[in-house]
Amino acid sequence: MPDHNDLLDKLLNAKNYRDVCPDTVRRVWADCEKRYKKAKDVEKAAREALHGITGAFMSPQEARQLAWDMQAWCVDKTDIGLERMLSRHASTRERLPLSDMDAMYDRIFNIAGRPRSVLDLACGINPIYLGARGIGTVGVDISGAAVGAINAFHEVYGMPVSAVCADLLSPGTIPKARFDAALLFKLLPLLERQGAGGAARVMEAVDAPRLVVSFPTKTLGGRSVGMAGNYARWMEEHLPKGMSVLEQFETGNELFYIIAK
Repeated sequence: MPDHNDLLDKLLNAKNYRDVCPDTVRRVWADCEKRYKKAKDVEKAAREALHGITGAFMSPQEARQLAWDMQAWCVDKTDIGLERMLSRHASTRERLPLSDMDAMYDRIFNIAGRPRSVLDLACGINPIYLGARGIGTVGVDISGAAVGAINAFHEVYGMPVSAVCADLLSPGTIPKARFDAALLFKLLPLLERQGAGGAARVMEAVDAPRLVVSFPTKTLGGRSVGMAGNYARWMEEHLPKGMSVLEQFETGNELFYIIAK
């Protein structure tokens, strides 16, 4: 019978999860070990949890298409090409068209100030947008494909971006550098569900005078079901001491908070 370590190693090397930050796999496994005794039950629960996490990742086909789009964009640098790149990941695709995305960031930066440096947590491929608009950005994500695409955008094409593959709930994973602003889009409740106090710890660990936090206001099916009000109450309850809300606003499907540290 395989033991816990054998099955964890098997999970770490599984084709479906090779793109996931290893620290995330280990953390999910440890959480499942607290709930189940049998190794097979732990493995099953861990696979189910990881399947939910990786549902928002780019598919291999989307990653290949992004690489081709990136090559084309770096020749002509059109907004059509940029929009095509951003359509390859669910988190940026839902903020398109590009005119809406530009308007969203204009509103954010009118309040927070236009930053020269941004830390983007659980970034997806969002740093590609920011880099294309001339904003230096460091991203953190658990998706190796997203991180690889961002670093290629810098290493091959010279854009002012970089990214690290890291699990935000693991110690010491948030970059120590000082940034003008930090983005935490649709992230905080996910952190809190995985461990009480996780959202506050991440907000407190970021070294930036402005945090931009967002929450979804509609379900995947397009219904609101009171989500904006629920998350407004959540933010009020979880905002760390010493931080204050400068402004909040809604777009079509997202609630934003500009926070001063």
